[in-house]
Amino acid sequence: MARYKVLRGVANNLAHSFASPMNYFGRDYTMCHLIRRSKLTGQRVLRVELMSHMLGPVELLTKPIVDACAHYCADFGRLVTENGSALDMISTATIEVTIRHGRTVERAPKTLHGHATVRATIVDDRGREYAGVAIEPYECAGLRDGAA
Repeated sequence: MARYKVLRGVANNLAHSFASPMNYFGRDYTMCHLIRRSKLTGQRVLRVELMSHMLGPVELLTKPIVDACAHYCADFGRLVTENGSALDMISTATIEVTIRHGRTVERAPKTLHGHATVRATIVDDRGREYAGVAIEPYECAGLRDGAA
């Protein structure tokens, strides 16, 4: 029988997994792609709707970021069912990543510092919210020829 109780753990696992250095796409950490793109565009919050596969804002989206988000959207159903719940018990599921920029070290090669706060939220069909939060510091290579 599917259980609601495990949704808190699913949200926590999502947040920690997305913020993790194991989240690696396009020859760099997904968070480093996001930190560079955020620095370039001034946008600091990425929102991923896991059930509808909607991402935004568009200014933050590059191929590696889209690929990482698509992977999490595609894997969400498996994560829910393997933990003992069911997708039809979930109304919405989102990941929201907020970037806080740190210092930029000017020596060669240029290094960007930032913190990624990832909040994964699942709302069940009864309206109850389950959330997980992860905060990770990152030290990333700087902007490459004006591109992120």
